[in-house]
Amino acid sequence: CVSDAIDLLATSARAKHLALHTILEANVPAFVSGDVTRIRQILVNLLSNAVKFTERGAITVRVSLGAPRPDGLELQFSVQDSGIGIPSDRLDRLFQQFCQVDVSTTRRYGGTGLGLAISKRLSEIHGGRMWVTSQPGEGSTFSFTIQVTATSGTIADTARASAEPVFDTSFATRHPLGILVAEDNPVNQKVVRRILEKLGYTPEVVANGIEVLAALARHPFDVVLMDVEMPEMDGLTATRALRTDVPASRQPAVIAVTAHALESDREHFGECDMDHCLTKPLRLAELTAALSRAATWRDTRRG
Repeated sequence: CVSDAIDLLATSARAKHLALHTILEANVPAFVSGDVTRIRQILVNLLSNAVKFTERGAITVRVSLGAPRPDGLELQFSVQDSGIGIPSDRLDRLFQQFCQVDVSTTRRYGGTGLGLAISKRLSEIHGGRMWVTSQPGEGSTFSFTIQVTATSGTIADTARASAEPVFDTSFATRHPLGILVAEDNPVNQKVVRRILEKLGYTPEVVANGIEVLAALARHPFDVVLMDVEMPEMDGLTATRALRTDVPASRQPAVIAVTAHALESDREHFGECDMDHCLTKPLRLAELTAALSRAATWRDTRRG
């Protein structure tokens, strides 16, 4: 799963001339069994943030054996970057819902993808924890632990057997939709595009709210999968604008895609004229259900 995460970020890192390193400590077992999908998702989020907030230097992923446990093993993963760093008085805010370290930083770099709060929660669900150390101007190291068990099989086989979703390649034929994806994170763009293409769609992808409005002015879309936190113009502002600017006959269904999953958050998105909310990381069943509803909304809205 470490190599999968590295592969997803390799292109983005190369574009910024960043080196990607992996260090596997000698005491790590050759084969372990655990929730590979969740480990990969956390690593992709941390690596994506590291690439986003690092302008020069290197990013290193280190895997080591954590504290002994009576009922299994603990693996520790660390993602170290040479990026902008984080002031010590703001470290505690990083793992809070709806919280960015600095508004100007968010405007320049965008949000934190899957969301550090969600990543921390995933680690805790699997018997671990997450923490960060950082120095402004020198970089940050995000670390998390996950409980696993040693096994004689290969971790790749375990992952494929337990985690691969089954895609309905004829879904788009039954629910034809023009889909616009608004997402600033290149890795998340790639993941969402891949999922939609496996369902039979050919989505258009943009990186912020301004590009959403421009795309809608050029071409009608049935659905906008709208990331909430984006640079230049966020998803909430873009939704309010399109509800005003786009003619009623061309109004799309707007589905919020966010790391913030509280009921109060969903109510807030509804107040901003969003039709539905999906939580990162996307789950195939929830996405297809939302798209099916969007097809119905499209037919009723446009007569």
